[in-house]
Amino acid sequence: MTFNEALRSKKKFITSSSNFMQTIYHCLIIPTIEEEATKYITDFKNSPSSFIDESCKLYSSNADFKLWIIPIKDFKHSHEKVMVKISE
Repeated sequence: MTFNEALRSKKKFITSSSNFMQTIYHCLIIPTIEEEATKYITDFKNSPSSFIDESCKLYSSNADFKLWIIPIKDFKHSHEKVMVKISE
């Protein structure tokens, strides 16, 4: 599907899913070509906050996209690197 079709599908998924579902999964727009999708997902996993929906366009050679739902637990997030000391 085109990027705009994928974006509409993503928005529909988000509006129809529960808040809980949104806290445990990422809904990504990724290239349909497997090698490009793998590269995109690998880069996204390393720095999710650096990506926006349009980032997938940089990884696609044919402008064809699909949605991919991935558990958030599989990703590195910046808050995981922060250690907080709680005073007694």
